Amino acid sequence: MSAATELSPDVVARLSSWFDDTDLVSPSLSYAVFDRQGVLFHHGVGEFQLDGRAPGEETIYRIASMSKSFCIAAVLVLRDRGLLSLDDRVAELVPQFRDPVDAAGVVQPVTVRMLMSNSSGLPEDNGWADHELALSREDFLAVVDAGLGFAGLPGLGFQYSNVGFWLLGVIVEDLAGQGFEQFARETFLEPLGLTSTGYKPADFAGDGEPGDGIAHGYTSYDKGSSWVPRPVVGGGIGACAASMFSTPPDIARWSGWLSSAFDVTNTDDAILSRASRREMQRIHTVAPGAADRTASPTLEAQGYGLGLYVEHDVRFGRFAQHSGGLPGWSSNMRWHLESGLGAVVFGNTNGLKLSVAAADMLRLVLDSVDEPARRIELWPATVAAARAVDAVVLGSGRILDAADASTVFSPNLLGDVPAEVRDARIAAAVAEVGGVVDAAAAAPLDARFTWSVAPAHVAWTIPGRTGELECRIEITPTTPAMLQRFDVAVRTPTTPLSPVLRHYRPVVDV
Repeated sequence: MSAATELSPDVVARLSSWFDDTDLVSPSLSYAVFDRQGVLFHHGVGEFQLDGRAPGEETIYRIASMSKSFCIAAVLVLRDRGLLSLDDRVAELVPQFRDPVDAAGVVQPVTVRMLMSNSSGLPEDNGWADHELALSREDFLAVVDAGLGFAGLPGLGFQYSNVGFWLLGVIVEDLAGQGFEQFARETFLEPLGLTSTGYKPADFAGDGEPGDGIAHGYTSYDKGSSWVPRPVVGGGIGACAASMFSTPPDIARWSGWLSSAFDVTNTDDAILSRASRREMQRIHTVAPGAADRTASPTLEAQGYGLGLYVEHDVRFGRFAQHSGGLPGWSSNMRWHLESGLGAVVFGNTNGLKLSVAAADMLRLVLDSVDEPARRIELWPATVAAARAVDAVVLGSGRILDAADASTVFSPNLLGDVPAEVRDARIAAAVAEVGGVVDAAAAAPLDARFTWSVAPAHVAWTIPGRTGELECRIEITPTTPAMLQRFDVAVRTPTTPLSPVLRHYRPVVDV
């Protein structure tokens, strides 16, 4: 287990005053930064029951649609147990459900995967669904049996559907042979030690009051001058998708377990396989317009995974995140897939849009520790080829001299650019930097690796007397591996390494 991330005093100070000048109006806010070891920082402001008490680390907040990742994990457990396929038709699992029909009268099947990835064609339904969480299973299936409308054909686009997740809850109950909440508690909450996570206040001893208490939900109609209490609506069919309560430490455990699937040293498949956890955290359905590009100028792509939104950032790579919102509560959790660093923010009023605050907090922490977007574990054959090529450039500079036992050329290499032409280009680049330094004076190759995009690829620098060279190689996936790409270029102050590529860092012998 790696050591916990250390936050600098400056970062802690900035986090502690994060909401001091905020425009957000809420009775209270509880927020934390965490890594895979647990909470690194927590701060609470305001009064979570309007009784003078500020929220503590263990104060319980309603997390609303953050619950959806738990619902998806339940479905995937059943898939991994062989009880269903994600390509099964929903109509075969829930007889009351009827597939849509296209303009030609042809039935268009909706699959389990489409429900999970919000691509079923069922329309956005938050306004109605938020007030119908307490529907019984029987009443919900009567709604389904009466017929559901579709905003588009299945599989063609993104529509955020709570009803789709409620259908998943029905499927889980039928295949597991028990209520959804019981299945989730036995499958995830208890094994992962999520002792402060549940689906209703009654799940906690004394309704949570013996501990740090449960935040009550409020709404204001006069910008916070007064607050109206909101009741806890839930406990019915909507519980699987939006009824959960939790704390920052439990969200840290949950996200750490999900993101640990991207840790190359992790071998834990006990509850849900690493492959299935990774499947949750990749884009399945593109979600255009789902992110505020002004607030997130470095965002290059966003979509819905399975129960989580997935973002691709030009600096830090991939994030998973999900917000929650119900009358009386707002929340957002997010984490960096590569490192497991994350942030969570809870508020006990509706409409706060906490995703921007959580994202900015997390970026502050990632910047402070210079976290790479990805760590690329190089193949031994890649490192061996790089050593051979490095010796060539530091030595004679002739590419043909690299044809030894450790480096085999792919037929395309010298076919694309003849050896004499390639040698002349290398010689010109070496001359432009005033010649390379003596091999003995160069730092070890591992210290000169700069970036990589795959285990078969690596770039590194070679110091010259008046400048610097960058070498890049790529090998084939065959056995034996062959060198299929070899480039040498001059790096100057006016041609720096791409700010994106320099954060994809090669790692040797992880």
